[in-house]
Amino acid sequence: MTDTSPPYGPQAYDSRHIPQQPPQIRQHAGLLCMPLPWGEAQDVAPYALMEHYAPDRLREQEEHERQNPGARARDETKFHNACNHVCYRRAHASRWTQFWVYLWGLGRGFSYFLLGFSLLIMLPISIFTADSVGQVVSDMLDTLYILLPLPLSCWLIGHIVVHRLPSHWIFTPSKGPLWELNRQTGMVTIFARKPGQFSQYGIDGNFVRPFYEFDASVHVLPDRQGIPLYSLHLVHRYHPVTIDFMPVIGRQSSDKDSLALWDMWQNYMDTSKPLPDIPMWEEFRHLDPVTAEHDRRCGRSPRYWRDMDDAEYKEAVASMTQRVQQLDTLSRPNIMARHVLYL
Repeated sequence: MTDTSPPYGPQAYDSRHIPQQPPQIRQHAGLLCMPLPWGEAQDVAPYALMEHYAPDRLREQEEHERQNPGARARDETKFHNACNHVCYRRAHASRWTQFWVYLWGLGRGFSYFLLGFSLLIMLPISIFTADSVGQVVSDMLDTLYILLPLPLSCWLIGHIVVHRLPSHWIFTPSKGPLWELNRQTGMVTIFARKPGQFSQYGIDGNFVRPFYEFDASVHVLPDRQGIPLYSLHLVHRYHPVTIDFMPVIGRQSSDKDSLALWDMWQNYMDTSKPLPDIPMWEEFRHLDPVTAEHDRRCGRSPRYWRDMDDAEYKEAVASMTQRVQQLDTLSRPNIMARHVLYL
């Protein structure tokens, strides 16, 4: 793979040289958000991203690209996604794709839930109230006959569609990307999903601003049982425009993964540092000049992650998880406060 990308742009984020910026005039994060400080980012990543990019999966992708040269680039263009040394761009799946994936996932989830409900709740009740073993069996069969056919049918149909039918029938592109973080230009782009979406801010087209104009916060949203769930938001300091990173790692029962994700994005965008040393960016490290020089000095193997066996990777993930749990983000000084007057 050869590097044809341009050098870092004039507004690329460099934590050593942050420009002075206008004072904040309004708080856009919301009441259920915990603001996070800039700086002192650790080389960590959320568990969900580590799990998704396991070495065996990376080797499969590598082999697929070897057999089908340019397949990755074609898929990125078709589905409006990108994950490399230049940018991280995210897009939703199409409504058609989402329908079948949700049908499969929800059908499977409800099947397990209702089966557990029948065995753990309905079976003991039947045992205590029925007159005979035969009556217990009859009651349970009646219960399962009522509860399971619909979710099992959804699970079966969704599984056949998602896993057995040709992928180009099911996995279709959305109308366009949602947002992008660009390391080389230092810009954050929130793509306009409809004409004039940002016209109230005097912007015709996409919302594009430097990374250092955005502040991170952890959004807390209780589920139906009142259990708090956490997700990372990136909020523009001067306009009520926000990126919700929930599609990247989901909503979590602990804020630690959101804290790790914020550190990861700071390291990814910071051109004074190498790319985060995690599996998802390993194959692009030699294409980023700062990262390539860092790896040359350290003697890092270019296939450090991809050549790991399962036991080594399990140990590396455990070590990463431990570092994530030890994050003390909220106690860090905010280096951006030297360059911005906050409310």
